[in-house]
Amino acid sequence: MRSLNSNLLNNKYIYLFFLSFLIFIGKWLFSYYFFNEDITIKIIFENPTDGYYYFPYVKFLSSLDLNLSFDPNIAGLKNISIPLYGVLLHSIFFKIFANYSFIILEFFFIYLFILIFFFIFLKSKISIPSSIILTLLMFLLPNLVDLFELNQFKYISILGDFYNLRFQRPLVVAPFLLIFILFLIDLDKKEIFQFRNFFFLGLILAFSFTAFYYYFVIEVLSFISFLLFKYDFNLINVFKNKIRYYITAIIIFLLFSSPFLFNMYFVEPDYSQRLCIFDLTFSRKLTLLNHLFLGLIKIEFLATFFVISLMTLIANKKKIENFNVNNIFYLIFLSSILSPFLFIIFSPKSCLVYHFTNTILVIAFFSIVFLVINFYKHFFSNIMFSKIFLLIFILFLVSSYNLKIFYDSKSKFEDENYVNYRNYLNSSVQIIKKLRVEDENLSILTLDRRLMVWAIMNGINNIKLVGGQIVPKTNEMIENDLISAFKFFNKDSNDFVNFFKNKKSGWRYFNLNTQTFFWFRYSASSLMTHKESKNFDQETLNFISKTSPLHMHSFAIPNEEFKRLKTKFTKFEVNKGYKPSIVIVNKKNFSIESSKNLNQFYCYVENKNYKTYVLKKYKSICNIK
Repeated sequence: MRSLNSNLLNNKYIYLFFLSFLIFIGKWLFSYYFFNEDITIKIIFENPTDGYYYFPYVKFLSSLDLNLSFDPNIAGLKNISIPLYGVLLHSIFFKIFANYSFIILEFFFIYLFILIFFFIFLKSKISIPSSIILTLLMFLLPNLVDLFELNQFKYISILGDFYNLRFQRPLVVAPFLLIFILFLIDLDKKEIFQFRNFFFLGLILAFSFTAFYYYFVIEVLSFISFLLFKYDFNLINVFKNKIRYYITAIIIFLLFSSPFLFNMYFVEPDYSQRLCIFDLTFSRKLTLLNHLFLGLIKIEFLATFFVISLMTLIANKKKIENFNVNNIFYLIFLSSILSPFLFIIFSPKSCLVYHFTNTILVIAFFSIVFLVINFYKHFFSNIMFSKIFLLIFILFLVSSYNLKIFYDSKSKFEDENYVNYRNYLNSSVQIIKKLRVEDENLSILTLDRRLMVWAIMNGINNIKLVGGQIVPKTNEMIENDLISAFKFFNKDSNDFVNFFKNKKSGWRYFNLNTQTFFWFRYSASSLMTHKESKNFDQETLNFISKTSPLHMHSFAIPNEEFKRLKTKFTKFEVNKGYKPSIVIVNKKNFSIESSKNLNQFYCYVENKNYKTYVLKKYKSICNIK
């Protein structure tokens, strides 16, 4: 076993690289096997959930264009805000590899995640074979949750979301927290007050702050707790002759955060509203703090806290091997509990507070995992694997992971609606590519979110409708664009307001159209509604009043807003000369009975449940029947 450990250690980077490749490659092999399509369409569909919606941030940062209007008649807008270090590496690679950069860097971040966790386990004095197995299990956690149908359990389902391949969170962001944890574990065994340590501290804090500030708050509190614990809560020892180190960390943090802070100063206020930035008024602070406190006194949390605290206390009393690692996880666990309270008390603004509570559960899970491992080592023996068992178990885990991906891909391929949608979008982009040969400056009108993203990623800058998370237009501008589009389709005011009709969906009110164009502008929960309105029908109002203040992803438009939008639609004068080069509509989601514009100026290409209209002047398309 010692020989095996030595060989693995000498080749650990290559070994883990190969292991990461086996995990990475299956998804893309199956994608290419089942779907022959444009590369941008492929990466859009292969990114989990709505991760593709963050792709434009990469494009914008790569060209340093943070205020594109996608309208030739509108210029001089303020900026959008972007999670700077959550997309920076992708933006650099995008300049070289274009859309293939998302595939390349997906492999890189799989490898990074595996490498970090491997070293965390090694720092915990766990054997190399055991570290490999445990690292694989941590990576496969979402799959295990899904495989054993544990998603039905609220708290366990959150664990499944800690790390997956969704861009940019958690794919890019989760490693920032793991790097910080590894940093603390490593720092615990060396001289703390060295300039290089505080340089790195400032760097990782800047990365977390600009990509996912929830981790930043937890990391700051964790580092403070770590120092106090190491110096027996003696503030004199913590600060005496050490100010220069703290100043170093602050300077590095401000230096690397400054581009983000500078951009935030120029962000469009309406855009910030759509991205869920709201004022933490006194009443909202009280509501959130009360809700969080009630969560802490639930029996589930108290039991978890008691178990982790008791096991950590025993680990310290018995001085089990590497109990210091358990102490670090416990300090981070306590900091994660404290962080939302301090943030809400002192911050003037907030957004999605539930990210704090989710992180508490994740850190609690990590704490329990490492406590169980170290207790097992102490009371029984180190976890040992023979060479043949190691190989078989690794192959089993990787094969199971890829087998699940295969069946997921196969089930999608057998879903006629899904295949039609994916093939239709691919055929639509082929038409757009042909049109661009004739007209490099063509314009697009579509209500399809994925097609909007495709157009942006492929350099089309004249797009009539763009999602509210992507464009820094004011709310009024977005409303004007929507009304213009509806009138272009000969729709009336009733059609317009029905497009944003409040719909109940599971635990929330949710209309994808409302989310696409307005996002959190119409967030509706017990914490807040649009302009604090209570003007909803009684059923909706009752439901909203019972919706957790943490659930900002519930959307409902007040009745007075519907009335305002309807009146605005009626009075709005459109530009009758507007004729986009290509119009693409999903008939299932948006019906078009008749339109003078379309019938007179466009040729029609039908594809199952979708309609594509191309201006008749484009002979290369309209002459093909």
